Amino acid sequence: MKKRIRVGAVTIGQAPRVDITGDIRPMLAPHIELIEYGALDPFSFEEASTRFAPGEGESVLVSRMRDGRQVTMSEGAVIPLVQDCILRAEKEGAEATVLLCTGKFPEFTHSKLLITPQPILHALVQKLALDKPIGLFVPDASQIAQVEEWFSASGIAFEPVVASPYKEAELMGQRALAFRGKDLAFVLLDCMGYGCGMKEDIYASCQLPVILPRTYIARLLNELFA
Repeated sequence: MKKRIRVGAVTIGQAPRVDITGDIRPMLAPHIELIEYGALDPFSFEEASTRFAPGEGESVLVSRMRDGRQVTMSEGAVIPLVQDCILRAEKEGAEATVLLCTGKFPEFTHSKLLITPQPILHALVQKLALDKPIGLFVPDASQIAQVEEWFSASGIAFEPVVASPYKEAELMGQRALAFRGKDLAFVLLDCMGYGCGMKEDIYASCQLPVILPRTYIARLLNELFA
């Protein structure tokens, strides 16, 4: 029997993220145990929405509260809370920690393996796209400007579609029609909130390959620890 591996799973919203783990836990090797931590666990929806609301010009992050509601936050306000979760996960025995967010973050303090999805996904997209633009789903229109900055820094051209995985899950296929017939390499769903069912609807609608971050990261965990 393989040694049990504890992996800290840090959401910038509230734990548990049953919407994410419902897709990825069945994919993980039986000895990989996800322990969830939420940056907003100590706060109510009203507290988080007020206390961490993004100001003008600040980078915007979108996540989910425990009851399913979408919450919009300033990246800068969330960073110390995420750092606390990483250190707590390691203190409680995590051999690796994964951030359940595709946003851009600064370097965090950590002593064990830390998986930050954004640079991994950008490197993947950069190599696979072969100078073609990609289709890109983002949760909120307020994120378009920062996403343009992040992707241009990686040399990735994209056509965006806005659809919140927390508010508009049933509209994914409809929004993906914007990509039909276009010369795009594939579609990236740029939020951990997008799920397997949404991916299927998007593929059925536009007939382009679709990269889903949550399942990609789950496969990476298997590669590392299975």
